[in-house]
Amino acid sequence: MSDALAFPALAASALTQAIGFLLHRAEVVLDRHTERRDTSEPLLPEEVPDVVVGDPGHALDFDPDEVTEERAERLETLVEALELYAENGHLVEGQDERLRRTLGRLRTLLEDVYGRRITFASEEERPASGMRIVNRARDVHGVSRALKARRVSSGVNPDILHTAEVVHPGGEMTSVEVDELL
Repeated sequence: MSDALAFPALAASALTQAIGFLLHRAEVVLDRHTERRDTSEPLLPEEVPDVVVGDPGHALDFDPDEVTEERAERLETLVEALELYAENGHLVEGQDERLRRTLGRLRTLLEDVYGRRITFASEEERPASGMRIVNRARDVHGVSRALKARRVSSGVNPDILHTAEVVHPGGEMTSVEVDELL
């Protein structure tokens, strides 16, 4: 999909699952942001619906510093817009462009907060849900690595952006360094 805010046309049942999943994630973020939920709360297992492709991570695993006031306000606005659909399943239609644009905006915000892609069924051209690593450097004099790991599962699907303006003599850029692939 060329539009970053695009959202796939899904069957009504899959779209209902996607709405529930994204709303849950947004509510967790907002709860933590407004301190309505204890930040020391343990990470409990979460049911990820079949409509989500790949590993979206855990709902509580995000960087609170990424939840700016502007993002929190945008999340609240999008949650309010989508609650109508969550409460009235008969309104959910896969071809509803307004609904899909709203879901696309919510997904984009959540991807920024979580630092992970969230991909749904029928998005074959989009990488599966997973880790996103961004490492931008101005000048590299020593070693710059985006990801260094001892052991990594073969199912990991990281999206890595590793750039530098200048790599000086003796400098090194390595995007991924893995000792053992499981």
